[in-house]
Amino acid sequence: MPPAPPPAAAATPAAAPVVRTGATLRRLLARFRPHRGRAVGVGLLYLVRTGLMVATPALLGEAVGAVSDLEGAGGDLPPRFVLYTGLYALAIVLRAVVFFLVTTAAAALAQDVEGDLRRELFATTMRLRFRWHDENRSGKTIARALRDMERTKQFYREAVFGAVEVVLVVGGVTAWSWVVGWPFGVAATVLFGGVFVAMAAVGRRIATLDRAMSDHYDRVTTTLQENVAGARVVRAFGRESDEVARFSGRLGRFSEGWRGLSRFWSTALPVVNHTTWLVVPAALLAGVVHVAAAPGPQAVGETVGVLLAMRLARDMMRQTTRLVLMNQEAVASATRVFEVLDNGDVLAPPAAPGVLPPGGGDLRLEDVTFAYPDGRPVLRGVSLHVPAGGSLGLLGRTGAGKTTLVHLLPRFYDPSEGRVLLDGTDVSDLDPTVLARSIGLVFQEPFLFSATVADNVAYGDPSAGPARVERACRLAAAHEFVERLPKGYATVVGERGVSLSGGQRQRLTIARAVLLDPRVLVFDDATASVDAITEKELFRGIRDAAKGRTTLVISQRVSSVRWCDRIAVLEDGRVTALGTHDELLTTSALYREIHHHQTAVGGTS
Repeated sequence: MPPAPPPAAAATPAAAPVVRTGATLRRLLARFRPHRGRAVGVGLLYLVRTGLMVATPALLGEAVGAVSDLEGAGGDLPPRFVLYTGLYALAIVLRAVVFFLVTTAAAALAQDVEGDLRRELFATTMRLRFRWHDENRSGKTIARALRDMERTKQFYREAVFGAVEVVLVVGGVTAWSWVVGWPFGVAATVLFGGVFVAMAAVGRRIATLDRAMSDHYDRVTTTLQENVAGARVVRAFGRESDEVARFSGRLGRFSEGWRGLSRFWSTALPVVNHTTWLVVPAALLAGVVHVAAAPGPQAVGETVGVLLAMRLARDMMRQTTRLVLMNQEAVASATRVFEVLDNGDVLAPPAAPGVLPPGGGDLRLEDVTFAYPDGRPVLRGVSLHVPAGGSLGLLGRTGAGKTTLVHLLPRFYDPSEGRVLLDGTDVSDLDPTVLARSIGLVFQEPFLFSATVADNVAYGDPSAGPARVERACRLAAAHEFVERLPKGYATVVGERGVSLSGGQRQRLTIARAVLLDPRVLVFDDATASVDAITEKELFRGIRDAAKGRTTLVISQRVSSVRWCDRIAVLEDGRVTALGTHDELLTTSALYREIHHHQTAVGGTS
């Protein structure tokens, strides 16, 4: 595990993150475009519901105004009173029906829009080049995929439609207030307009604070993920208290950010929110002016209707506190999601992909140089050729650049200079899917999914039947132990294959690579983490799988590469020697040193 970071006081304060609320909101709303037909339908339902919500207090006001008709009615209910009371009851029933329709349709639409965004985020993450994954630890990636997307989902499920409803109701009430009389229109416009402006200013500040808090949450998640994955290392080195302190420090910074956001929210928003309580006195004052200008039951009824309508708008605006917070949290989180989607550094198919000839497997590196983003050169002018069906061993000390060279073949990274050719075609000119099926990779760390043995072996080609799976396992010397498992090929291995031994997991990864029948088979230190006996068993499978294929074997052990047609010695990113095992014992001091050391300590060479 990495050492604990220096105290927060010693750190240079990070610049406040930039959150462009307007631009992010426009991008979030643009996600409705593929579903525009349904969105228009939901919008129309909201308009109908708004009309009914504004109509109910208006109808009630008219019914109140019609009460004066009771005088001289002889005990009968006046027709105008009956009409408006009946319309009021009908509007209430229709509101309930439309409420059910609009909430159901809006929830389904929000789910589909949010699902599209979540799938796009996952797909983009899978396509991004590995330098992005190098710079963004898994904890940060998990936070974006889970926490940020969950809060973005709230925007589509609640915030956007809640805001539409508030705007429509408040706008409808304000418009109707102007129709009834200018005093009501002025009161509604000044009061509601002022609240909306204040809410917008508060919301922008919340978005900035929430974005900073989310960045702290990334660090908390990364620390948690690292310590769960490396629990054995932490325990073995007695670093529990140090890791608890590191986690506590990062959690403290996250908590402080949350407290700052909470203080601002609990101070600013209630002040703005409670301003809406001025609706009742404002409506009554406007009503006095209105009735004074036109005395009579009609004016009184209109005043009652507007008062009830403005109270309805006030109650709707009381939701604005929650909606603003939810909206700005979504904006802050969506900003981080869009940072991933906007990353153009993806492995995309070329406009005119090259075509590989049948068979083949000729692999050539021409003057390849590579440096990581920090500018540190790892490979310097490497030129190698492995003819189709041949084998090449690559030997060197740790840090010589062996694994980096391997990562250039499937385009995990691209060379800074030079070319990598497969059967005469630059790998950058090949469709990534074709390239992936042409190069079978077996890594040092055998990774298996929590699935059946058969599913893991057929991972590269899920359509492969039992016969192909078994054949691949036989080539990898895995069939015998698989047959002894409780359910054979249908046995489910644990997460990361923890229910199997290291040698068993590695044999299954060899079978997984062989099943694709690749042109080139690459073993990247595939036996580094196993004992000498298991290594011999693995190499029986490796040599069987390599027959007739172009094979590249990367290792720090002479015993792993000596069987290859030729062996290249890599030192400090350069090929310093090339030849057979016997030739290199004579021509390469480093090879001779490694061979002597491994033989002296009991290695098998």
